[in-house]
Amino acid sequence: MNLSSNWPAMASTGEAVLFTCTAIFMIACALGVLFFKKAAYSAICMVGVMLGLAVLYIAQSAPFLGIVQIVVYTGAIMMLFLFVIMMIGIGATDDYATQSRGTIVAAVLGGLGLVVVLVAVIGRTTVAGLMTGAEADPYSDEPITSLAETLFSEHWLTMEISGALLITAAIGAMLLTHTDRLGPKITQEETAKAKMRAFAESGRRIGQLPAPGVYAHSNAADVPAISGETLAPVPESVPRVIRVRGLERSLDQIDHEVAQSLMLARNGDVIDSPFAPEASAAVPRSGSWGMPGPAAPTGLDQPLAPAVDEAEGLATVQEEEK
Repeated sequence: MNLSSNWPAMASTGEAVLFTCTAIFMIACALGVLFFKKAAYSAICMVGVMLGLAVLYIAQSAPFLGIVQIVVYTGAIMMLFLFVIMMIGIGATDDYATQSRGTIVAAVLGGLGLVVVLVAVIGRTTVAGLMTGAEADPYSDEPITSLAETLFSEHWLTMEISGALLITAAIGAMLLTHTDRLGPKITQEETAKAKMRAFAESGRRIGQLPAPGVYAHSNAADVPAISGETLAPVPESVPRVIRVRGLERSLDQIDHEVAQSLMLARNGDVIDSPFAPEASAAVPRSGSWGMPGPAAPTGLDQPLAPAVDEAEGLATVQEEEK
């Protein structure tokens, strides 16, 4: 059985080139959805797949489907995904300076080359299937009827599988949001007692973990905070999702001087490091409990207005009214 005889023929060389370029682009974006570690990159690759599908719709003389594909799926749904990803901050980072100039130039040249190829292919594409001497009826339902007959007669198995996949996805989402609790509900009192018990047994931190970021040098979520007790990075300050993906950065990558000063302080060099305890002790304190310096002020001095004679006050009010 010769399967190639049943394949649809291309209208022209330009259409074949357009289909080939678009298919390669869509396959590359689909692979990016699978293999990119960052969720934002995967979502952008999915946008590329949907844009390629819109190009194929338009090339097959279905501009309405192409525009709907761009407006509904690419412009609405995928932008919603990107908005949610940016709000969650899974890939939050300020590491923008590592983009090399060669990468930027290659991306610009690749984009310009793709635009030139698409413009040339679309310009040389001819529309096939038009009968000479016959005019198309703009009010005919023949394209929609033919599409429906093709989908539900020749591709009925594909439609059934797609429907089952959508139903499975809906049921899975419902189960994920309405699953039974894996453990008993822990009250606030039990949580506080468990923290105190862990602190007594292993010295585990009771309070909240420090926020990520290195002082004012960076507030990115992939940068660990600095412990005020050990002067070492706190890995737990970085979100667990970023640590599992291996996307966290070290202090030396953010600010080499800060990392060098912390190392000197941990080694006992109190001269060159502003992070040493001796350097902090040299700063004047407020004199509060357990702190050096002058005694903290007691009481509250209420400032009193100077006494004014009644006649002088009345004259002042009259002058202000004038």
